Amino acid sequence: MNETTQTAPDRPFKNKRVLLIDDQRSFQVMMKAMLQNVGLNKVTILATAEEARRRCSKESFDIYLIDYNLGSGENGRQLLEHLRESKLLPPLAVVFIVSGDNSRSMVLSALESEPDDYMMKPFSQDQLRVRLLRALQRKQSLAGVFKALAQQEPQAVIQACGEALKDDSNRYANYCRCLMAEMLLREHQPQGAHDLLIEALNDAESSWMRMSLGKACYLLGQHEAAVEHLKKAVQHRPLMVEAYRWMASAQLAANQNDAAVETLERAIQISPQSGMLHQQMAEVSLAREDYLKARDSLSTLMELNRFSVQRTPQALGNYIHCLILYALHSEDPYHIANLQKQVNSALYRCRDALMTTEFDYAAFEQICQARVQMARGDLVRGKKMLYKAHQNYMAEPARMPEALLSETVLGLLQLGEFEYADQLQACLSESALADPMVSQCLNSARHDSLLAERNQKYQELNEQGILAYKNGHLDEALLFFRDALRRAPANTSAALNKIQVLIQLLGQYKKDRGAELYEECRATLAALDAVILNQTQRARLDELHNEFAQLRRP
Repeated sequence: MNETTQTAPDRPFKNKRVLLIDDQRSFQVMMKAMLQNVGLNKVTILATAEEARRRCSKESFDIYLIDYNLGSGENGRQLLEHLRESKLLPPLAVVFIVSGDNSRSMVLSALESEPDDYMMKPFSQDQLRVRLLRALQRKQSLAGVFKALAQQEPQAVIQACGEALKDDSNRYANYCRCLMAEMLLREHQPQGAHDLLIEALNDAESSWMRMSLGKACYLLGQHEAAVEHLKKAVQHRPLMVEAYRWMASAQLAANQNDAAVETLERAIQISPQSGMLHQQMAEVSLAREDYLKARDSLSTLMELNRFSVQRTPQALGNYIHCLILYALHSEDPYHIANLQKQVNSALYRCRDALMTTEFDYAAFEQICQARVQMARGDLVRGKKMLYKAHQNYMAEPARMPEALLSETVLGLLQLGEFEYADQLQACLSESALADPMVSQCLNSARHDSLLAERNQKYQELNEQGILAYKNGHLDEALLFFRDALRRAPANTSAALNKIQVLIQLLGQYKKDRGAELYEECRATLAALDAVILNQTQRARLDELHNEFAQLRRP
């Protein structure tokens, strides 16, 4: 791709290439005339995000003017996210988001994507010229900084900012200090960022530097100090959404949980289209077992990310997980009865987007449907569906796509297959477990008040049964394993343990008691035969089948 062109100071727009993306023909005509009048003659006009994606993959521009609302499909913010993600924007290019919607929520949503500027329709030719000139001058003045940013080299950015700050007349000094602090935080040097910002704030107050100082304090473990700095930041700039997000994180770390929720609720009122806020609210709500709030935030997040690069199978799985937990905890039977419809609707909305990737969508969908059956009380059917959905990965679970793997673990925990869930969760990478939503979903499945109580009681009964068996107390062991299965009816390990005890007891009992035990053993074996098991489980079941076959029916 071509680098952005250099121009003489007296002709700032000479040879600059402009890409205008807007779906309104009348605005296209007006903007082209405006751009030509200020000296921008190389103008390319496109109407849709799809056209822009194709064009930008082949050609680069100096100025990008992107309308927020591009009709049906991807909007301007999502297009900008894609261009950044795909590294299709030159380092010194200027990006403007343009919109006719002047609502606060829309403006803040657009600003969250961090364009170089945001312009509200209608605007004058002179306004356009001044804003473009200002943005281009900043890029040229800090060319070394922006080139280092594009290369994603924090140390190079720190060095470039330091060079820029040597010029006492630098009008972008505060920006450079904030950026240096941000890079130091990324390099895990919060103390360096803290000291830099304290020194800068001694010279002049800045809400942006105050927010960065709050972030540094949070990462240093100074949570109460972080809250105070972030409160000062939002006092000066009440619409600073990022400050609210960090304040909520600091409040959570300081065990001010109710305050954190209030902070996020206030921020969402200010910027209801902020995906990052809804993501954080979902994480916090899930941890607090407020599944209604988690469900609603994830539902909003999925709608905001429609057509976005952030629409992933994991995001869909998180939403379905909250649907299930909310239904399980609800005292209204309507929510359980309506769960199938809600899950089907969510799967349908995302099917086209996810089926275009290499992701095994069919298996993912079957796991989600299996979890619905479990929530509705049909554990046997749910178990069959769950095991069938991931049977192709049983021999090598580590090669399972991580979104599929985490959903399988959630299904196993919901089912009561705790041992197998532990085995599969060990295959998840550190990066997957570091995702806050993945981590919270797994924690909620293990520590949710309903599921955790069942899990703990099952573990106790199963362990007591194993101990009784080892000590030769077979009748006592059988009672423990039966009780464990009442807690987790679909648990394969407890069922195998029970079969093993029954086979031992059949050697002792004849006639009436023996006939009862024989039939119980046969029925339990048959139930396990109807399910696709993993290699370890199947091998143990085959051994027990062989032992059972050698017994004579009482």
